[in-house]
Amino acid sequence: MEKDKPKPQMEKSVKKRKSALTNPTKQRVLKFLEKKGFSPENLKMATENVKNAEAIIEYMVNSCQDAEAKVKHECESLSFNNINQWLELMKTTQLSGRCEYEAAAVVNSILRNERLPSEEDMNGIDLTAAYKFLSNALMGKPQEKMSDTTKAFLSREVEQLIAEANTDESDEAARDMGRRLHHGIEYDYQAQPHKCSLDPLFQDE
Repeated sequence: MEKDKPKPQMEKSVKKRKSALTNPTKQRVLKFLEKKGFSPENLKMATENVKNAEAIIEYMVNSCQDAEAKVKHECESLSFNNINQWLELMKTTQLSGRCEYEAAAVVNSILRNERLPSEEDMNGIDLTAAYKFLSNALMGKPQEKMSDTTKAFLSREVEQLIAEANTDESDEAARDMGRRLHHGIEYDYQAQPHKCSLDPLFQDE
């Protein structure tokens, strides 16, 4: 019976160590890592001369592992798998070198020429900012700040597109386009430069 007495003290000390990891402590370490970069060296620097450094490091490592597991689980979907297959197919056709920014040009054309509803009419959604976000993403440019309402709108639209892509009809359409592209005729881009612009996947043949 006497041998079992030290256990409550050990559990109490562990509990006390974990309770010392307050939200301000976590936020301070996280801000340091966001500024300096996430690496083992920077994590050691962030916890240098700090009480419960081992507990902080353990917490951050476990949090990163949990985050990686969640991202992996979310990415294991049919739509992401289809996207990866299309990216591989686009690499083999080498279209990116010839029509790199056409999608961005289309979005910019809408942004500059179409009359978009105001934020008041859209209940706080800034469509101009939304189109700029898409254009910058397609061009690889830095993003500008958006309102929370516009962010939520874009997030819902992306989720809806993913849901629409996860259907039998969408899968069959994607496979059909892939077959037509795979068995398509090779074109001389220099002799027919308009083909790359108007029909980059040659689906009108």
